[in-house]
Amino acid sequence: MTNALTRLVTLVFFTALLSACASQKTGQGLVAKPPSESQIESSVKDQVALMLHAFTPVAGQAIPNNTVLDVYKHRGYSPMWIKDKQINLSIYKLVDILEKANTHGLNPIHYHVGIIKHYLSLKNPTPQQLAEMDVITTIALASYAHDLSNGRYEPQLIDPNWQLDAPSNDWKTLLQMASVNDMVNSLHLLAPRSPQYQILQKWLVYYQELSKKEKDIFVTPGKPLAIGDQGPRVAQLRARLVQLGDIRFSTRKVDEDRFDKQLKQALERFQNRHHLIADGAAGPNTIKTLNVPLKRRAEQIAYNLERWRWLPSQLEANRIWVDLTNYSVDMYLNGNHTTMKGIIGTPDRKTPVFKAIMTYMVVNPTWRVPDRIARENLLPKLQADPNYLSKHGYKVFANWGIGAKQLDPTQINWRAISQENLAFRFEQTPDKNNALGSYKFMFPNRNEIYLHDTPTKRLFRARNRAFSSGCIRLERPALFAKSLMTDGKDLRELAAAMKSKKTKVLTLPHYIPVYLVYFTVVANANGMPEFRNDIYGRDKLMEEAMGYKAFSPHDSI
Repeated sequence: MTNALTRLVTLVFFTALLSACASQKTGQGLVAKPPSESQIESSVKDQVALMLHAFTPVAGQAIPNNTVLDVYKHRGYSPMWIKDKQINLSIYKLVDILEKANTHGLNPIHYHVGIIKHYLSLKNPTPQQLAEMDVITTIALASYAHDLSNGRYEPQLIDPNWQLDAPSNDWKTLLQMASVNDMVNSLHLLAPRSPQYQILQKWLVYYQELSKKEKDIFVTPGKPLAIGDQGPRVAQLRARLVQLGDIRFSTRKVDEDRFDKQLKQALERFQNRHHLIADGAAGPNTIKTLNVPLKRRAEQIAYNLERWRWLPSQLEANRIWVDLTNYSVDMYLNGNHTTMKGIIGTPDRKTPVFKAIMTYMVVNPTWRVPDRIARENLLPKLQADPNYLSKHGYKVFANWGIGAKQLDPTQINWRAISQENLAFRFEQTPDKNNALGSYKFMFPNRNEIYLHDTPTKRLFRARNRAFSSGCIRLERPALFAKSLMTDGKDLRELAAAMKSKKTKVLTLPHYIPVYLVYFTVVANANGMPEFRNDIYGRDKLMEEAMGYKAFSPHDSI
């Protein structure tokens, strides 16, 4: 490094440190006693590190800072945004991007936009101000790249039941590019590549802009509105559906106050994409849903964009997708897509969100009753009917150890046993009434969650299907099993196992990733936003974490 360049670089960064701990205002400018050459040569690295930590972003984002330090080290601690005493114009493009962070559901305030703009507004910046601008801009770039790629927030700090977090290093790779021009121009590539994310992001922008330009059109509560009705409330309904995109503008003249066939069809579309009963009539629930403010809808979309950022940026072509809020299970295998109904955990026994690898299935499975279910469900039934176990094909063992002795359930005083003291192991033998049915599909995980058959088929007729103790029940398990087998040999082995009526473990010919996911807003087949019921109350946790909910001064530290 030439002496001139050394002096430029070290002066820029050393004076940055002085701004935090040794600068003084004198008149119109800032002055500082310059260090000696030996001081400069021995302390540039430490000074940059201190500068970075002095500008640590909010919300505990320390990782980008460490990465920024590595970036400067890799570049010999030379400025990134200043060359030949000129500010790189890419910094202005970066500021524009950061100011629009809200279009991804992120907050521009987290990326120091105001500070950077302040420095850029200075007509005659001092070396220390240029140093501060350079480092804080790099921190802002790194923070935004990280958040756009991996999400702003730590999912398990928001919701312990959310265990799916697949961090990517793409944002770090971006920071190793040759120039800041390339970095800034490549930022958009860090956002999730799923079409779902891209469509929702556009709807977020739509709701944000619409809520700024016009007021919400609300439907006055009252008696249900149906086809044939007339009056100002019908006009409100029509205008609201236009505002929300369920009615397209038309040149055809319509009677705004009359509830006609076209209005009914538009209302049905609205009801379908809000998981309401699509009867084409505006009853209390429909009107309540219609009157959710545009700003609130934008916030809901923002929560779900963050959830997408917690997933891998690219999903495997072959995968099982358990969509909890849709009560459905989708199979993407070898270019084919199959979907079926599912039953998920109750709100008291939430099905967690996570990813695992499905490796085998069990045909004609024995059900080893989980300890919690034995305590809370099975024991009360035994206390009411001591013969319950024999009637339903259960065996009881002395404990959970290997080789535990099988016991005679009729010789046990079940009423004398409390839930806290229940130590027996219960197993239900394979038959048509077994709680797991004929199939169990395993993807080993710490939650002991799996997919399985069920003898209680009637529950699939329900609209909302949160009935299980956490595992996922399948509507068409036989089809699911056959889809996992890739050739005739595998299918013959499956058929023989079923016919034997004995428990048989079958290793899958190909291991398949399984995603259990939770989205309260998705894009439907027509590209419209579909707002779902927040079954487990997870949106409230997102609201608190992402700062959309006002809090009392008493809640602050």
